[in-house]
This record gives sequence, C-alpha cells and structure tokens, in this order.
Amino acid sequence: MAGGSLGSSCGPLLSCCITPSDAIIKPRYYGPVKNDPYCGRSGGRISRIVGGKEAEFGQFPWQAFIQVSGSRCGGTLVSRQHVVTAGHCVAKYQYNPSSIRVTLGDYVLNSDVESIPSETFGVRQIRIHPNFRFTPQADRYDVAVLVLDRPVVYKPNILPICLPPKDAHFVTRVAEAAGWGALEPGSKVRPRVLQHVHVPVLPNQVCESWHRRQGINIRIHDEMLCAGYERGGKDSCQGDSGGPLMLNDYGVYYLIGIVSAGYSCAKNYQPGIYHRVSSSSDWISSSLY
Repeated sequence: MAGGSLGSSCGPLLSCCITPSDAIIKPRYYGPVKNDPYCGRSGGRISRIVGGKEAEFGQFPWQAFIQVSGSRCGGTLVSRQHVVTAGHCVAKYQYNPSSIRVTLGDYVLNSDVESIPSETFGVRQIRIHPNFRFTPQADRYDVAVLVLDRPVVYKPNILPICLPPKDAHFVTRVAEAAGWGALEPGSKVRPRVLQHVHVPVLPNQVCESWHRRQGINIRIHDEMLCAGYERGGKDSCQGDSGGPLMLNDYGVYYLIGIVSAGYSCAKNYQPGIYHRVSSSSDWISSSLY
C-alpha cells in the first residue's frame, strides 16, 4: 500500500483535474453526527500498503473493496446500507450506480480461505458531497456515500466504523491506513491479502512545507489532512483510493481520513493526502439517517 488513485491521472498527482484548487468553498452545518450502535469494534487480533503488514482476518470489518467499471478503490462501511469512499472514485458514475460492485468482509481477494465468507453488493445510489471539486491538486471535499442495494447483516467480518465528531483534529496521533493497493510506487502488482500501515497525522502547514522541499507547491485545505513520515517508507498507494485512515481510540475505531491523493508513494517529504472526515462527518451522517 503506498498515495491513491482511480484509473488514469492527468499529471503527477493521483487524481483528475478541473477546478482551481484555491477556490473559496464555504462549509455548512448538516446537523449532529450520529453513529451506528455497533460501530468501531474490530473483530480481529491486532497484529502492505508500502512498508506495512498483512492485516488479520476481521481486523478491519468495515473495509470495502469497490470495483468501478474495471478499476478499483477502497471504501468503509458506516451503517447497514452505506459505504463511504472518495468522490473522485465514483463521481463520473453518479448516474450509473449499477456499474459499481462493493465487496464487504473480504480478506484474501478472489479466494474462499476465509472462515466467514465475504458478500458482494450492488449500489442503488451515489451521493457526492455538494462541495466536491476535481482540481489540479488534491480534490476538494473528496468524499461520497454509496447506498447499497440491500441492508448488510452484521457478522464478525462485516461491521461499521464510527464517524468522528464534527471538526475534531487528530494531529500527532498515529493512525492506520488499510487496503489492497500497490506495495511499491508505480507497481501494477496488487496484493491479494489486505494490508495495513501505521502513519502519524501531520499539521497541514508541515505537510505543505515538506512538499515544498520537493519542489511541489500544494495547498492543503482545512477539509484535508496529511499522514506519513518525513523519510517516507510507509504510505497508501495506487489502488488504495477511497479507503480508510482509521484511529483506534481506546478500542473503538473512528474513520478520520479517506485516501485521496499523493504525488508518489512512500517518498521523502511526500506524505499521503486524505479527505479529513471530521470536516464532513455531519454531511455523511445526514446522508445515512
């Protein structure tokens, strides 16, 4: 697992480009954040994504594998019928949701080695954040909610994650990213086993200054967060887009980020760029209940 993208890119950043990234977008309040009563409990033991490890079966029971018309993204289950992913993964399919398949409860892709089988769902509706914008840099409000074609029956390998409080910040906390994305930058090989990696959450100003050291002038907006190491080595990568950045808070997992963008994977001074879920958790919640 090392940045994140769906399909082709239009430059060094792993996402597509249209609107100026410095456009002023005013956030609005969508009401209180509500969580599923079963959220955030891992079913696996705490034991690649670049520099990472194989996860345990059931360790991240909210992890979703999303197939989008021949491409792939990650996602996160947040209720019995809703999966959160990156807006750039699904935006062009907003009016063709039947082209998307979501698999929950998987661990080793394309196998039946799991003690409890995975389940695959169709998508009935795609809800894109109203402030989502493709930009030449990291996409703005890069989040979408998929409405599944039927409710999920919870079991040890299929459970929802918790949403964080509105506008909560997690700088200096160590989070986890997970997915089936590339293990090395530029590699077309994808692991079959779910990978995960620990990465620290960075202040946005530090993220911008690190990128400038590499000659990359990028604006990290308030609805974004960065996570990674100064010397690289561990990161999310191609194929991880839309997947979760999670925080284990005294045994309860919260979705704090969504894999959005990156100029490379696990490189010096180029941490991963994520949508900050606490900036949109009220909108996500309003889309569920």
